[in-house]
Amino acid sequence: MSRLKCIFLAFACFAIAAAIRPITVAVAGDSGKGGVASRILVVQSYNPEYVWTQQIEKGLRDALAGVAVDVDVVYLDAKRRPDPDVQRAAARKVLARIEAEAPQVVVAVDDPAQAYLVTPFLKGRSSPQVVFCGVNAPLETYGYPAANVTGVRERYHFREGFELVKKIVPQAKRVAFLGEDSESMRYVAGDLREDQLQNGPYALDLAGVDQCGTFQEWQRKVRYYQDHADVLSFGPYNSLKDERTGRIADIDEVMAWTNAANTKPILGFADIAKQHGALCGILESGHEQGLLAGEMVRDILTTDRAAGLLSVKANVKGVVLINLKTAERLGVRVPYEIIEAATEVIR
Repeated sequence: MSRLKCIFLAFACFAIAAAIRPITVAVAGDSGKGGVASRILVVQSYNPEYVWTQQIEKGLRDALAGVAVDVDVVYLDAKRRPDPDVQRAAARKVLARIEAEAPQVVVAVDDPAQAYLVTPFLKGRSSPQVVFCGVNAPLETYGYPAANVTGVRERYHFREGFELVKKIVPQAKRVAFLGEDSESMRYVAGDLREDQLQNGPYALDLAGVDQCGTFQEWQRKVRYYQDHADVLSFGPYNSLKDERTGRIADIDEVMAWTNAANTKPILGFADIAKQHGALCGILESGHEQGLLAGEMVRDILTTDRAAGLLSVKANVKGVVLINLKTAERLGVRVPYEIIEAATEVIR
């Protein structure tokens, strides 16, 4: 390894160490066995500012209300620091903490936490019990479920989303699906293709499924699809690198540029679509992921059952989003019955 590489990794690992300082959340309630609160460590793959991360934590807290637990949260920051060596170093720091503090349950959120922590170090042990959520990869990728591992798989509501936007824009025929060039996006794109293979054509034809490594590549694709698609739909776009600076582009800046350059309706699948001006969406709920995972944690703590005895779940609720401000800007009329049935309407 070159000296420059070593310096880079040392600096990045120092930054990761800062990122994984805990946030302790005490959830009040009945005492556990012997009147002692149970310890839970939540390992978030991404950063605390990420809306998805925040919603999962809220769902966990809601599910554990009334149970005496001490919850610590650590962040691997894999969107902003995706280097595998950095992530492996961060995971080893978390492992050392698990060994020292012996939490009863580890909640591992999103794919990096599975790849760098659970699969190599925690799976198959007698303790701690592990509950995952936000996992995009096929479960066999990580050898799940296992004796001490269960959790919640994440799925995008592709079919329902394409049907929704087709009802709002009936003349639309082609949709492009764009996202970052990350492992999570590869799994999401795989789900998109697998759903089509298993269940037949979507309401819209796929004009393309593209993973962009940089913000500039994203810009080129958005411009290209102005003439080659009728609708744009987005997967995660949190790790687009700016070619000019070498840094991860701010997601608000990415979408400010996108909304200025794009003339097509945007269909969203994640919570961030509410902030970034999507016309509509069937959004997966981070809160639901956290709530389902938290219910599993609660079951483990109150019954002493091993995690592997609990069946793996998948999110089922879709948050129907309609943005009337965006509809007005695009000159699109949203049928009243769709507005009336929507979960969230931005006016």
